[in-house]
Amino acid sequence: MGTTYKEAIFCGNMAGKLTQFTNANGLTYADITTADANGPVRIDSLAATADEAGVLALKISDGTNSYPMSNITLTRPVKNSVTNGGITFAWAATTITRSAGSFLADGFKVGDMPIVSDCPDAANNLDGTKAITALTDTVMTIGTASMTTRAACYGVAVIALFNIQAVTNLLAAANMAPFVGTDAAGNKFLELPQGWKLQAALLAAPTSGKTINVQARWGTYAGA
Repeated sequence: MGTTYKEAIFCGNMAGKLTQFTNANGLTYADITTADANGPVRIDSLAATADEAGVLALKISDGTNSYPMSNITLTRPVKNSVTNGGITFAWAATTITRSAGSFLADGFKVGDMPIVSDCPDAANNLDGTKAITALTDTVMTIGTASMTTRAACYGVAVIALFNIQAVTNLLAAANMAPFVGTDAAGNKFLELPQGWKLQAALLAAPTSGKTINVQARWGTYAGA
């Protein structure tokens, strides 16, 4: 679309749906919205949360015919956590240094906002609002931090470095740009014709025990 529309006036009930994909059903297309016989709908919220990286395939369907829309790579979460059982951590004002292992192999990357907890010094407990600005196997640099210098922390302290589950805004994905409109207030939306619905599947099923969830909100509208 790539077009700006005046703000939609929703004239029916708003609806929502949460669809979960697992290793048992991830390769099978599932309904992300229901079809609405009363008129076209606008989806104004469409997001995926992922326990691990994946590729989500989207299509629209009227129950008889279907048309592919886009394949979207879902943001991968930071891998689990790191503790100091068997290794030591040392702090400087803006760095955390580990004695063994690899931050890179553990899945961290520049831009992540780690949560650091259970440190002996209160200033070294970070709440997930400060970003990693540089990273090597053994040194994590958090440029805006003001941590307390400590040469080493052994055994009894448990230090976890982790991020929350990754969220991908599907309406903002570059591959969706041809299908997504913007209203006068700058809100993005996906428009479906009357009687059509949005469906999705994964190109590869998640690992056993992992899930990918897709949340949608939509409503019939007038004045588009």
